[in-house]
Amino acid sequence: MFCKNCGQQLDDNAVVCPHCGVATDNFKAAPAQQSAPVNGYAIAGLVLGLIGFFGGGYLFCIVPLLGVIFSGIGLKKSKETGSGHGIAVGGLVVSIISLVFWIFIWAFAGGILIAALINAT
Repeated sequence: MFCKNCGQQLDDNAVVCPHCGVATDNFKAAPAQQSAPVNGYAIAGLVLGLIGFFGGGYLFCIVPLLGVIFSGIGLKKSKETGSGHGIAVGGLVVSIISLVFWIFIWAFAGGILIAALINAT
């Protein structure tokens, strides 16, 4: 076999020409590795759950509620794509805990406010 670039004689099993470095017809490129798809909903749900737990409840529990929603969507997507299952479950757990925590805090604060209004009259 001869190199199609420089014309030098090559071994019949050569993959690359040792003279000029051009690939021969024996060269087979390795197939591109496919990376696992990123589950953005699962990541967003976990982040929102953490933000909700550490102060997002001041917005009337909207942030942890969004964390529950995004984590639920991420959990559904993880069954389809096969990625992000653990992150989605973690986000769901953290979001639910923070949602319950902030509902309790708001109910307690509302009870104190109502009691103060009743005693003021």
